[in-house]
Amino acid sequence: MAETRVNRLSAVLWLVLVAAGVLLLVRSTASVQTLWLGIGAMMLAQLITVPAPSGERLYFGVAAAVAVPFVVDDPLTTLAIYACGMAGAWLLFFVFRLVERIEMNSEFIAEVVSLGAFAAVFLPVADYLDILGPGAGAVSAGNGFRALIAVAAGGLAWYLLRALLRALVGLERDDLSVRYLWLLGLEDWSVILSLFVTGVLFGQAQPVMGLWALPVAALPYAFSHLAFVRYYATRVTYGQTIRALAQIPEVAGLAPRGHAIRTGALALDIGRELGLRPHDVEQLGYAAFMHDIGRITLNEPAILRAGYTDEDIARWGAQIIAEAPYLTEVSTIVRQQYQRYRSVGQEKDPELRLASKIIKVASAYDLAVHELGMRPVDALEQIHRGSAYEFDPEVTSSLRRVLVFKGEIPA
Repeated sequence: MAETRVNRLSAVLWLVLVAAGVLLLVRSTASVQTLWLGIGAMMLAQLITVPAPSGERLYFGVAAAVAVPFVVDDPLTTLAIYACGMAGAWLLFFVFRLVERIEMNSEFIAEVVSLGAFAAVFLPVADYLDILGPGAGAVSAGNGFRALIAVAAGGLAWYLLRALLRALVGLERDDLSVRYLWLLGLEDWSVILSLFVTGVLFGQAQPVMGLWALPVAALPYAFSHLAFVRYYATRVTYGQTIRALAQIPEVAGLAPRGHAIRTGALALDIGRELGLRPHDVEQLGYAAFMHDIGRITLNEPAILRAGYTDEDIARWGAQIIAEAPYLTEVSTIVRQQYQRYRSVGQEKDPELRLASKIIKVASAYDLAVHELGMRPVDALEQIHRGSAYEFDPEVTSSLRRVLVFKGEIPA
């Protein structure tokens, strides 16, 4: 249902964009060459994507959009280039299936509306600051500081509205909370800032330098782009390493096969559904994947003779993980993941982290289904019965919603 709603909304928006683009082209006073160059630049830039900290990819088209008001001769031409460039670019995405259709439609809505917000804020602010060229609409040379104020105002509107729209339009993913999606969108500020600065640099330099402004603006951005790509690749590699290390106890026969990966995936689903901050979700995933790493100490015959408890395994695992300073927070989560939600006659422990309670629920559910052979609905019922003391009721309710979304239990 949500997917159908997003697809229909994107189709209507595309038709409105085409109609608006045609009307603006008719009223524009710019030359045909200027219009085609601007539209072509917008289309080409929108096809280029940049990896972002959130794991999503941002479109380079926003950098071109920032530069357009600096180099064309009136606001109507700016809006015409925006409308036709976005409509053309997303038509290419649709025809060549460069991304999944539902993802494409959702992003299309967010990109178009947020770009409209940028224009709606930037142009009036630029006019108020008297930086529009006389008899034209291009930002006048020599007004760099005031132009930055206008771009900053429009950019802030674009940034906040895009994050909000990605959270609301993204509701085709019923397993993700609006809060999580909103915070995820805000995480991309560093890449967004780089794109806006590139657009401003080109826009300010082009009237003076002509086409030489392109390498002047592209060179600094190229270094930023390389840094973003390497950062993203490092995060992916880091996550893959964590997953590989988490399977050591399983390879040694000290933990059930696949338990760490399944528990980690389920814990991530619960964390996102509950609306944790993206950084907390990342730390939760690391901890969930490695929550049984302490079992590698069970190779020692002396430990087996002396006996051990779940608390011992959690403590040993936390000690191993703490050897990496970057994983200090993860080690604390692993250290607490064995603890009960609360004891009889006592309030819940305020120092017990939510991530630890999520891992406890996810691990118990996976063991019940894959080790005890219980049906998903029976495993959930068993966790529900312990939700007053053993498991956090909030996390248990989230587990149920996640399982319903995944189709493992009936709604």
